Amino acid sequence: MAKALNIVFIGPPGSGKSTIAANLVERIPLTVIASGQRLRTEIAAGSPIGREIGPLLDQGHFAPDRLMDRLMRNWLSEVPDENGVLLDGYPRSPKQALALTGILADLRRPLNAVIALELNADEAIRRLSGRRICVGGGDKFTLHIDDDEAVARCKASGGTLAQRDDDKPEVIKERMRVYSVETEPVLDFYAESKLLHHIDANGSPDEVTKRVLNVLQIRS
Repeated sequence: MAKALNIVFIGPPGSGKSTIAANLVERIPLTVIASGQRLRTEIAAGSPIGREIGPLLDQGHFAPDRLMDRLMRNWLSEVPDENGVLLDGYPRSPKQALALTGILADLRRPLNAVIALELNADEAIRRLSGRRICVGGGDKFTLHIDDDEAVARCKASGGTLAQRDDDKPEVIKERMRVYSVETEPVLDFYAESKLLHHIDANGSPDEVTKRVLNVLQIRS
């Protein structure tokens, strides 16, 4: 089994971070901390944190740094020492990147790589605006409306296709704008280190996964 690594994923909405992360978990002992997914769980549960950040996420904005830094420290503290971590969705700003440096130092977890997935805006909008969730037919799963086989499987199970509010075109454009303004400077934060790797996110998930494994020097 490959050694445990501590990795940060950075990329615009639609770049496939969660899909590639799931592929990596099959090959590397990793605990994925997908901050967006965890925050949506809080929203669905109606927790105090969920009530605070729900309106922000619905409008395409990010949760405030003070909250994310505190949550990330808690989440990282829960990961077994023998497991690496993959952070998907954090840090989203230079201030968060600086906070993460301190958190990882406190927890004695060296950062091994920062993976920057690159995707143009038109492809990101195509991917996200066509993304749907199959609900009401057993286990929920995500699909794209262009995937006829997945759509048919959803309907055959009695499910219906639902669209997340933050996958609607007007919200996607706002998410892309916010990413460009607030998150791309994170790349500048890591630019002078040897940890930053730029990866083309076009192509199939398997193709992109192989590119990531290559820069991590892990045989696919």
